[in-house]
Amino acid sequence: MRVVIYDEESLEPITVVNLPGMTERCLEERRYWQIAVTKPTPRPDGVPEGRHFIDQVRYVDLEFEKISRVTLTYGEQVTWLCLTRATELAMLLTPDWLPGQRPAIERLQEEKELLTSLMVDTLTSRPARED
Repeated sequence: MRVVIYDEESLEPITVVNLPGMTERCLEERRYWQIAVTKPTPRPDGVPEGRHFIDQVRYVDLEFEKISRVTLTYGEQVTWLCLTRATELAMLLTPDWLPGQRPAIERLQEEKELLTSLMVDTLTSRPARED
């Protein structure tokens, strides 16, 4: 299920995320959910060389509220509003893209993959030897 997460205080949209496995039935049964966010943090001094960052897991608390509206054209429309107080953490979630944004994002990802493969090919190809 694709969800727009809103700030609880200002009702400003924070991000759009895809919550796999989340259904209307899940929301009917339980309105409060937590999502894990992995945030790299610097390691303290004195740590052996290698990884200079550790992954710190934090949780974003989400609250879902059922809202409805009635229109002459469509009748009653029911949807879920997703709210959080942890706006900074919610911004670290992997975003999902709205339908109008997807073609541009997919094109950028294809260009990135093409450039990456060209760079790898260039760096791994051996120059011809001059004898």
